[in-house]
Amino acid sequence: MEGDNYTQDVENDVPPHVWAFIHEFLLGQANPKLDLRKPHFRPSVATSYPFILFMYSLLIVTGVALNLSVFIHIVRNKLYNDVTCSFVLNNVISDIVKCVVVLPITLYVLLINNWILGELLCSFLPMLQDIPMHTTTLTFLLMAWDRLRFIRHPTKARLPAFVCIIGTWLASVCLVLPYPIYIIYIDLGKYVPSLDGVGICLINLADDMQEYMRGIFLIMYAAPLATISYLYVRVSQELQSQQSSLTDIKFENRSREGRSRTDSHSTTTDFRSSRGDCDRSSQYSRNSYRDHENGRIRYNTDEPELDLAKEKRTQRYLVPMVTLYAIYLCPLMILRLARLVLPETYDNNKNFDISYTMFVWVAFAPTCSTPVLYAFWQMNSSRASSYLFRVEQLI
Repeated sequence: MEGDNYTQDVENDVPPHVWAFIHEFLLGQANPKLDLRKPHFRPSVATSYPFILFMYSLLIVTGVALNLSVFIHIVRNKLYNDVTCSFVLNNVISDIVKCVVVLPITLYVLLINNWILGELLCSFLPMLQDIPMHTTTLTFLLMAWDRLRFIRHPTKARLPAFVCIIGTWLASVCLVLPYPIYIIYIDLGKYVPSLDGVGICLINLADDMQEYMRGIFLIMYAAPLATISYLYVRVSQELQSQQSSLTDIKFENRSREGRSRTDSHSTTTDFRSSRGDCDRSSQYSRNSYRDHENGRIRYNTDEPELDLAKEKRTQRYLVPMVTLYAIYLCPLMILRLARLVLPETYDNNKNFDISYTMFVWVAFAPTCSTPVLYAFWQMNSSRASSYLFRVEQLI
């Protein structure tokens, strides 16, 4: 009955041939009896949408559960006092926003062919989708930079975590501000009263829009990840260098202690002649001995500031976090660039829809992989701490 009234109202507002064209443009099928005020699945996902709903629901539920667990663990144990854990906490918040806000709306847009969400969401949906993603990228970048500074200078003040976290969100908002300029919304209800609430949401792929999208790819994907890779390589080199220096210093200390014990049991050494020989030829002359002692003092002073074993464990888990994030996000970023140069037609529309639906799911997979890696990181740290505690008790 309601459908008959809708068809009758439409026939009074729009000629039949025009109405059939509107249906074919919005839904891909010229069926004037379909109510455009209700959601209709895209033809490309009409048969596969149950599986898509299941996969996205699984991703959302798993992501929320895992990230909430990490959030509670960090807050309950006050791990946010550590700068690295503060950055992890910011990523957790960003991932929760992705799962709770971004993914459900994105899934709706991917499945539904006609736009009935209004002008406001049409203009701001791309911003909502990109802000958490940019925040995650900037957080990983600041985390890598802070770790290199800390490994090089353990006694130097680290980056202010709270200021950096606020900065990542503000920078992400500023980067997506141009999006509404390129969004076009046509309210069909202004022209056809029976289509109140139905609109057309389009992106104007002008030349400047294409340049903007390429710039976003370079500034918020390629350049940050290349910089992060460089920073983590330097961190690994610095840790290896400090480990080698630590080994050399410990070896020299043991050698000196062995020589000291040997000299203390000697009864035939002439002090003055020995001193003269030492001053003339020994590598442990007065000046070199003083330099060695200063190095030993610095080592004894700086050693508590940097736990190399702990930092190596941290490195082993932070690098896979960034690596998986970059790999999972890559297909979506490339597809977004491809859509700028490949026209979307009725012939390839199905391929675009399926590819985009699949790549979006993959791009949001780090909302699950990052918390899992964090859990393994913390369990490994706990086992290492328990082992050290048992060793100290035995000693």
